[in-house]
Amino acid sequence: MPETQIRNSQSVMTQMAGSTAFRFCIFPEPSADFPENPELSLENYQPVQVHRDAEGKAVAKKKDVRFAFDPPTGIFRLDSGSEDLLAGQVRTVEQPLDRIKIQLEADEELYGMGAASNEPHRQNQHFLLRSMDTLFYSTPDQTYSTFPFFLIRKGKRFRGIYLNTSYPLDVTTTDDTSSEEGASIIIQHFRPEAPQPLDLFCFYGTIQQILDAYTALTGRPFHPPLWAMGFHQSRWSYKTADRVREIGQGFRQRDLPCDAIHLDIHYMDRYRVFTWSNERFPDPSQLHKDLAEIGIRTVAIVDPGVFIGDDYSVYLDGLKQDLYCKRTDSEDNYRGKVWPGPTVFPDFVEEKTRIWWASHHKTLFDAGVSGIWNDMNEPVLQIGKADEPLDQPIRHQSGSHARFRNLYGNFEAKATRDGFHRWKKGQRSFVLTRSAHSGIQKYAALWTGDNHSSWEHLRANLNMVINLGLTGVPMCGADVGGFCRGPGAMGAVKLFKDKELFARWMELGSLMPFFRVHTVLYSYSQEPWSFGDEVLEISRKHMNRRYRLMHYFAGLIHESHQTGQPLIRPVWYEFPEMQDNGLEAQFMLGSHLLACPVLHSGMKKVNVILPPGEWFDFETGRRYVGGQTHIMDTKPGYFPLFVRGGAAIPTCPARRNAEDSVRAGLHIEIYPGETMKGTIVLDDGITEGQEPTRILVNGTQNRTGQLTIRIDVQPGNYQPPFRKFHLRLPGVFRHMLGENSVNGSTVDAPREDRSLDMIAFELPLESDTYKFDFRNTIQGG
Repeated sequence: MPETQIRNSQSVMTQMAGSTAFRFCIFPEPSADFPENPELSLENYQPVQVHRDAEGKAVAKKKDVRFAFDPPTGIFRLDSGSEDLLAGQVRTVEQPLDRIKIQLEADEELYGMGAASNEPHRQNQHFLLRSMDTLFYSTPDQTYSTFPFFLIRKGKRFRGIYLNTSYPLDVTTTDDTSSEEGASIIIQHFRPEAPQPLDLFCFYGTIQQILDAYTALTGRPFHPPLWAMGFHQSRWSYKTADRVREIGQGFRQRDLPCDAIHLDIHYMDRYRVFTWSNERFPDPSQLHKDLAEIGIRTVAIVDPGVFIGDDYSVYLDGLKQDLYCKRTDSEDNYRGKVWPGPTVFPDFVEEKTRIWWASHHKTLFDAGVSGIWNDMNEPVLQIGKADEPLDQPIRHQSGSHARFRNLYGNFEAKATRDGFHRWKKGQRSFVLTRSAHSGIQKYAALWTGDNHSSWEHLRANLNMVINLGLTGVPMCGADVGGFCRGPGAMGAVKLFKDKELFARWMELGSLMPFFRVHTVLYSYSQEPWSFGDEVLEISRKHMNRRYRLMHYFAGLIHESHQTGQPLIRPVWYEFPEMQDNGLEAQFMLGSHLLACPVLHSGMKKVNVILPPGEWFDFETGRRYVGGQTHIMDTKPGYFPLFVRGGAAIPTCPARRNAEDSVRAGLHIEIYPGETMKGTIVLDDGITEGQEPTRILVNGTQNRTGQLTIRIDVQPGNYQPPFRKFHLRLPGVFRHMLGENSVNGSTVDAPREDRSLDMIAFELPLESDTYKFDFRNTIQGG
């Protein structure tokens, strides 16, 4: 075929959703419809007519948005009025559309792509987006999850780019404007099988609008049960039921809050999924009854590999129904090797397989398991080998492994979620996954895999969680304390404790969405009491603080479920006028809290760059002026945590677990500003789709300092167990005015590991307005 015919054979289709999303698809051959992807929600996308202009370009225009594609050169451009939204070029000859260049402007910053690297940004890096067991992070440029979503920032201007493809991608980024390619993102298909369409979504507007539009398309984040927001303890492995009981009692005897203990592979009968070891775990139902008495749940690991055995009913059931992945050269089932030995792999792409997999969770749920942990689901085909997985002779019943490998973890998580719907009707599910692709947020939380007990990976914990949140995955975290010693096989042996590292990691982890300690098989004990009394006290302090903030966490995760907003945010997320220089070690928890954790060994002081406004130290109550840098001490057990002036923060007493904590009461802490606001969400923490009771807090402060606080209670179909709440104010507002005034009492701050001066007023949980007189100077300066 002549080259001119190849160049002009592409067809172009476009869609638009509101004023924040534009989709264009360039096909290697003429096509009548967009690529099929049932995982996307496209109800809001409307077609935009494409026509050829006088120069032969494919042009689509709606309102002030204009898209143009030039087939001979492959150059495309998307504009909105006078603003350039996106520009780039695709290869249209040789292997059509296998290479895409997205042009970046000078000084643009790049984020997103999930946990693609340890860095806080994504500039000047190389990535292979093909899911891979990293063997303790020993495979450069690769990781367990793949997210072809890029967030571009330049000051207050944001754009999001999502490539709708599951095929592996090779991505290179550069900010060098003088290079041959210029500042750009270069995307190439890794081992392309055939020409694939370029299906690209561009999102624009504020960062909040972009994540709202992206998660409206790929799926709103799931709403985890409240207990999943508490502290989790794990290791590979607590090998017997008695050891699990001992660990549970260890938390209660030391007055440490804990919601869940994770059961790694040793609970199974010879590592066979959906079984219990008769020797190690002879009575799992009794184990769970014993744990329930002390308020602790379990999360059980479930790997996808199914042992091949004539005496194994799960294998025989799947074999009878023909549910396993096949060999590329025959109709035989592909055979791999993981923990139990020779294994087959369920073909989760098929709905019938997902239904079958969901049904087998009954064995675990009947015993009392509360959550499911999906591991090894990249999938690991041959354990311990770093060979290219696409070289394995494996295929799926609906297509190649190259097409579906990156989706394997998603489909397993979907099947697991369906198991909750079947066996735990009406309850929120909790699925934890290692491997993931765009859209995983609908089904599961994600942890960042087998990290190292190192200061570098402590910093990576924060960077990965921030970028996962900017990729629409808010419920995520890393193994607190680090999992292994380092890369490679010898990383599984971890002998030397670093008390300072563990203590600082507990501090950081206590503010992460998913908070779990986990460690490798050949490791020292890594429970909070395993590092001596000082580390135990530091751990207790920060674990309790997390539980005191549980109402706040519950509100953030509810907001995330509705809008896709992350819990952990870069400072510029809330203050887009601020540059990222110097801010990488700080983060926002929601819109009201700013944290400055200690991320380097031996740090005695930290430079805190406070955004504009007034800020209050959460522990001391001291007021700080924003818009400048403050140098602060960081003694063991302390790092700066600030509350934004004008915030209304819900807190509660810290109890043994999350549910007990939020049911123990409600404190609304007011941090004065010209205006004050906050939203509290109350539900039972477990019922799916429950309409919560909402409490809206709005306040003002006049020139004389007098506060007016309005409480609006909006009842849902959940009735809180308490009828009163405590309104907390700085001690200078001890005098309450009006007919509804009551006497306040001083908050016992040392009991909460704090030293601030705060007064509490016990008030009925109903709508009303309250006034407070200003009687002194605000503490600090």
